[in-house]
Amino acid sequence: MKNLGLLFFTGCLFFTISGTAVSGSPIAYSEPTTFSNCEFRVFFPTKTQKKTAFANDIESLIVQSVYDGESPFMRAECLPLSNPGETIAAFRSILENQARNAGLQNPEIKIEKGKLGVIGTYAGVRKAGGFDIKFFGKLVIGYTSIISLLVSEEASKFPSDKVVYFLNTVEKK
Repeated sequence: MKNLGLLFFTGCLFFTISGTAVSGSPIAYSEPTTFSNCEFRVFFPTKTQKKTAFANDIESLIVQSVYDGESPFMRAECLPLSNPGETIAAFRSILENQARNAGLQNPEIKIEKGKLGVIGTYAGVRKAGGFDIKFFGKLVIGYTSIISLLVSEEASKFPSDKVVYFLNTVEKK
């Protein structure tokens, strides 16, 4: 009987946590974001704005959070891949370049395989406006595309519930 009570409690706890972020604050808004020619989608916990960018004759859609005065900055971009094997071979260099573009010196870089594909992350802190700002990037290489997520927020608040939610909602369409 004691084990049944523990099982019930564990099930209730899982149900309660599944609709919240790590510290327990519910995510009140979730905006699904898809990209053409991309096998991934991601959910933003804020309203978004879209911009088109061009690089090496490839058009790309960049989606980022709308500044509301309290939420962290969140950005996603997805690009098609012609040769995922080449991208995987150069992944560390790609992550280092992304970190350098974010203004990070000596970033922490990790690469691992996961159920979505090969996942790489980079992280670091830089000063902006007198504050330490934490930058965290996550890239996932799939079969036909690569999705890139970038978040930044005050280091003392990192990772907020919205950041945790955003980084963990990447999924295959």
